[in-house]
Amino acid sequence: MSLATYASTVHAMGMPFTVQMSLPPSDQAAAEAVKAFHDELLWADQVFSLFIEDSQLSRLNRGELAVDECEPEMLEILQACEWYRSATHGGFDARRPDHLDPSGLVKGWAVARGAQAFDRMGPAAWMVGAAGDILVSGEGTEWQLGIADPRVQGDPTGTPVVDVISLGGKFRALATSGIAQHGLHIWDPKTGEGAQHYIQVSVVGPDLVSADAWATAIAAGGEETLSAALDEGLEVLVITKAHDDGTFAAESSAGWPSVLHH
Repeated sequence: MSLATYASTVHAMGMPFTVQMSLPPSDQAAAEAVKAFHDELLWADQVFSLFIEDSQLSRLNRGELAVDECEPEMLEILQACEWYRSATHGGFDARRPDHLDPSGLVKGWAVARGAQAFDRMGPAAWMVGAAGDILVSGEGTEWQLGIADPRVQGDPTGTPVVDVISLGGKFRALATSGIAQHGLHIWDPKTGEGAQHYIQVSVVGPDLVSADAWATAIAAGGEETLSAALDEGLEVLVITKAHDDGTFAAESSAGWPSVLHH
């Protein structure tokens, strides 16, 4: 990983978001950009959270608001969810039996939206970490990042990794999804139960919205959705089985940007 000359952590959506920058214009400019980034995350939480009782999504799900009474971004997100439901062959589905849950899209979307503040600073290499999802500036700097061992609970910093990849250039985003941290929390739309197709799914792509949505979708939809992701040109690593000796059975796409296995 590149040596950061500025680092900060902010909290939103019930998780930490870490920001690292290499050669920012100044600490003040970096701090102002981080505040703008944080403000966007907090705003997105107030609109889309399922855990905030008076968020617009919570009120929409209770029938207290119509979509056209919400922020215009609500319709944008719900339309994007429908697009991904079609593209992923149903693997990504925000429609639950009794409520809407676009969570698999919102975090990546909010990070990408907020990270525009870093691009506005001018020439500076930056990276945002969001609970296993990563977005980098893509300008000049290559960031080497570890894929966490799915058996590690909590913060995986300092623990062994299953692979190390390089992000930058055309690969600006990494998203990881699976059952390790939160159990069977990914909904399989075909069975209506927790998805168990893979232990962990990591997707690398040009933007965090698509990487995040496809990682969730592959974890939920299994092989059919994985095939669709490869057809879309995304690079994917799936961990299919954990062995007693601490190793894993895993499969990766041909262009997966590993620095350990190429």
